[in-house]
Amino acid sequence: MSPYFEHMHSKPTHERRQHAMKVAGIVTALVFVGWVTTFSLQMGSGSAGSATVAGTDAASQTAAAAQSSGFQTGNQLIVSTTTSY
Repeated sequence: MSPYFEHMHSKPTHERRQHAMKVAGIVTALVFVGWVTTFSLQMGSGSAGSATVAGTDAASQTAAAAQSSGFQTGNQLIVSTTTSY
């Protein structure tokens, strides 16, 4: 490691800064890729599994409510708004 530092100290300041920016960019890219990879793995399993079950329950409850109220199922847009001032 010592010869590398001696080599870098012999270079002009602007070249050392450019090298530092390249190294920082590569490290940042590696951290980002690692984060995206682990994030996508978490979304594929684990915590997302319970959210999928909850979403299924909510969809079933919505479908049951729509069916019992006499609405036709199919392509419908039902909008409900509330305003609190």
